[in-house]
Amino acid sequence: MRSFLGRLADVLIFPAFLACTGAGTCGLLRTRAPLWAVPLAVLAPAVAAVAVLERLRPERPEYRLLDQRPQNEVGHFLLGLEAGALIGNGLAIAAASAAASLLGAHPEASVWPTAWPPGLQILLAVILGEGVSYWQHRFAHRLRWLWGFHALHHSGERLNFVRAGRFHVVDTATAAFLTYVPITLARAPGFVFVWVAVLAGSLGLIQHANIRMRTPAWLDRVMCTPAVHRFHHSRRFEESDGNFGTTVMIFDLLFRSYVRPPGAGPEGVGLENDPVPREFWRQVFMPFRRRG
Repeated sequence: MRSFLGRLADVLIFPAFLACTGAGTCGLLRTRAPLWAVPLAVLAPAVAAVAVLERLRPERPEYRLLDQRPQNEVGHFLLGLEAGALIGNGLAIAAASAAASLLGAHPEASVWPTAWPPGLQILLAVILGEGVSYWQHRFAHRLRWLWGFHALHHSGERLNFVRAGRFHVVDTATAAFLTYVPITLARAPGFVFVWVAVLAGSLGLIQHANIRMRTPAWLDRVMCTPAVHRFHHSRRFEESDGNFGTTVMIFDLLFRSYVRPPGAGPEGVGLENDPVPREFWRQVFMPFRRRG
């Protein structure tokens, strides 16, 4: 019985996690809560739930330990993830305003299909954002000067939920700008931005979590599941050189960068001869020194 329940939990954790964050988002959007606060209110308890599940059901017990200093992780969460996202969003809004001025369009003019059902509007936003950010992510692995910023996210020999916040501010700002600029230019309604933010945040959190989960092969080809993304963090180049989508896998399939996960996770994660320093401010400034 215990073995059956364990296998059932393996299969249910991923969809249940997304269902809970989705239900929380729906509930908060029906209230008068400010839109900017909804992702924070949904993702804060999600982080707590993932932290607990990592202790109760780890995929790899040795990944429970941090591979960076706690102050580094907090610093990158605040500067790299939060500040970077705000910068990227602000740049997207500025670009939309500038485009409207140059084209002589009314600032409130919208080409967004507001008559569509909300679910289709959210799906459209995800595909538009992913269609641009996919290439940003892929080029970050191809161009040396972009890789200098993105390498921080791949540095370290353990994969757990704190990795979801370990980003360089330039990397996050660029990704956020490219994700949000198409839907900002189209003047999508506010609830669409909330859903894009919640989906990106919740998927990013669960993709990096050290939790025993199993997903069917067909779902791995549709969404960026934990199994798919774990192999993107593999230490072996042939396993990590693919799966650049972070929400849906349609562009990896279209442009032949999809790597089928052969199991629950790679033998090892991180970078061979990891060049990223372990001191916080050296990690922040290292890419600029390399460019110079």
